[in-house]
Amino acid sequence: MIFVKAHKKMGTTENPTTLRTLFYPPTRDKTVKEGQVRCGEHSDYGGITLLFQDSQGGLEVRNVQGDYIKAPPIDGTVVINIADFMQRWTADTLVSTNHRVMMPQTDDQKQCIRQSIAFFGHPDKGEMITCIDGSNKYPPIESMEYLDVRFNATYGNTPQADS
Repeated sequence: MIFVKAHKKMGTTENPTTLRTLFYPPTRDKTVKEGQVRCGEHSDYGGITLLFQDSQGGLEVRNVQGDYIKAPPIDGTVVINIADFMQRWTADTLVSTNHRVMMPQTDDQKQCIRQSIAFFGHPDKGEMITCIDGSNKYPPIESMEYLDVRFNATYGNTPQADS
């Protein structure tokens, strides 16, 4: 029930859950290097992410061996990403997924837009994120404090919290 309790204010200003459309314009005549990254490696900050992709592809996820593998779109499916808070809650039983988006390589792919919709599920403001197994593998942290640290690390070049 801890997860239900931590999301009771979803849909209000007391919960930072977001729904985002991610738009990647066509690259057309631009020179694209082999292996060029379009959206850099990252993990999502919340508890869980639901990703609805179009048919263009480009998403890659890092497997447990540390290699990036393609996550090709499968019609009618949703990609489910474990995010940072879930990793902290479960003391690494579930691990946050690092992922990235690659630039299109073929001429046909370069002509197309890529669009996806991401639902980033976050716990309510003020929720203390603690390891549910009691291990204290990660120190307790307030949900918005952790998000502030991660946003500052991403956009403001400050140190990251233990992830």
